[in-house]
Amino acid sequence: MQERREQLADRLRKAEQARDLLRELERRLKDRDGTQAEDQPTQLERLAQTLPEADRIRWLIESAAGSARADRSAKAGSDVSRSRSAIEGEISTLRGTLERGVT
Repeated sequence: MQERREQLADRLRKAEQARDLLRELERRLKDRDGTQAEDQPTQLERLAQTLPEADRIRWLIESAAGSARADRSAKAGSDVSRSRSAIEGEISTLRGTLERGVT
């Protein structure tokens, strides 16, 4: 059970890191700060590689990073925002699971 708890805590830390990077990317896309927005997709892709392939958080990260790379329009900002929001939901679920105790 301790090992499962540590895995969930690690996943929570990565989700929080992804959320923070997505917030920054979202802000830069909104401000049309394209030159500065290049770092976040790369950092997000590196972070995604640390998660299992079938992980929902990884999928959300890769989706947002790909959208930001392909298109700097409002649609990319919307895609990044959606991914960030979904990851915030995952964070909430992970926190709840850890607070209740892992079963």
